[in-house]
Amino acid sequence: MAKSTQSLTGRLSDMDLRLLRVFREVVQAGGLAPAEVALNISRSTISVHLSDLETRLGMQLCIRSRGRADFKLTREGEALYQAIEELDGHLASFRSQVNAIQSQLTGQLRIVLPDDMLAMPHLDMPATIARLRERAPQLQLEIKLAAPHELELEILGGRADVGINPLHSRRPGLSYQPLFSHQSLLYGAAHHPCASAGETDEELVTQQELAAPDHAVLSGAAHLYRLFPQKSIANHMAARLAMILSGKFIGFLPQYLAAEYVAQGKLVALFPDRFRYQIQNALTFKSSAAEQPAVRLFLEVLVVNG
Repeated sequence: MAKSTQSLTGRLSDMDLRLLRVFREVVQAGGLAPAEVALNISRSTISVHLSDLETRLGMQLCIRSRGRADFKLTREGEALYQAIEELDGHLASFRSQVNAIQSQLTGQLRIVLPDDMLAMPHLDMPATIARLRERAPQLQLEIKLAAPHELELEILGGRADVGINPLHSRRPGLSYQPLFSHQSLLYGAAHHPCASAGETDEELVTQQELAAPDHAVLSGAAHLYRLFPQKSIANHMAARLAMILSGKFIGFLPQYLAAEYVAQGKLVALFPDRFRYQIQNALTFKSSAAEQPAVRLFLEVLVVNG
């Protein structure tokens, strides 16, 4: 017997929109497990929502399991995801038209940034914020800090509109605008055993405990992180710096962040010709939000030094 097909007749209910949002976040995250963070609900609840949506529409949208690797969209699921992306685009266009009617840009702009943003020589956030306020005095700003892997999830989860973070992968649904690059080196405190230059070799360095993030490391640096079997977790840059300064850990830091401590004799670069990698930083936002006036304004006023 053929499966009866429902249709979304009449007005979309809040529940319909919620189920569609859950489906979109699962697709963008690549599975139920990684979508837990973006949606802030349990995997079992996500599974129930997907089942409810499939029942509502009368078709199977995805093939899913407990793991990420086995998650796969059906043909109908792919078509529905494309329709949701188009809906996002229409909503963004609607918001743009409403804002264009207003004499002043209003609403809210939520910006998420790295926790070491003030130390970045290429980025002038105070000047950017000043220009934002001058151009849109009625626009409410919300600025928060996050680790790189958290930053993209904040945007995908709808909790932030735009951010700046290391460009280490490209997630579906996000747009990236490269801004600047910086170099990272391996550092240890001046009183760390490895800081004594004639008494240290590379093998001894890789035997030390590394302060490192627990998220996927940049593809250009993964081979370096794999050299260190002993690791402790420090996702935020400030936490990593504190662990390294303790003298009990070594770790990779951007040169701009370490420079002050190197000048004070508190940090030493370890084999800088060997342990180094370059990171490109990018402006990140939802593809569907590219035409939103507040996001577009941020792109216009962002101050990046050469």
